[in-house]
Amino acid sequence: MKNLCFFTGIFLAINAPIMMAEETPSGFGNLSESSGKQIEALSDEMVVDNDTSEAELRGNVEIIQGNLHLYADFVRVTYNDSQSDIETLYARDNVVVISGEDKATADEADYNLKRGTIIMTGNAYISQAGNTARAQRAEIDVDTGASTLSGRVRTVLQSDED
Repeated sequence: MKNLCFFTGIFLAINAPIMMAEETPSGFGNLSESSGKQIEALSDEMVVDNDTSEAELRGNVEIIQGNLHLYADFVRVTYNDSQSDIETLYARDNVVVISGEDKATADEADYNLKRGTIIMTGNAYISQAGNTARAQRAEIDVDTGASTLSGRVRTVLQSDED
């Protein structure tokens, strides 16, 4: 019971500034505003395989969707069967996701556009409004901005005091 109260307290402490600030969008950078926008990709090299409905981007990769920026050394883009819509973006090596003032880094990231999630694995790190969290895995819901962290989670919360 003590553990439940402790974790409930930590959850409330992390989310209290978000729940109390009505004008501030909740969650990671307000990703929902970017989710329906076009996707622009830049890289040093791009290889498209129409048979597998995939494209691989290598070297200085930057993916931009509205206010969301994803950087990595390698990104695999998977299209639907008709090759008209992107289904997933898998990134690895020096992965950085920025949305607004929020930033996340990890060894790998899997952005599933259909499901609306970004799953970051390996040394996941999230920074929001001066608060930070580290874990082995972080799952970010694009619509709500909510994050679920697992694998030896460490958080550092800033106080509102000057």
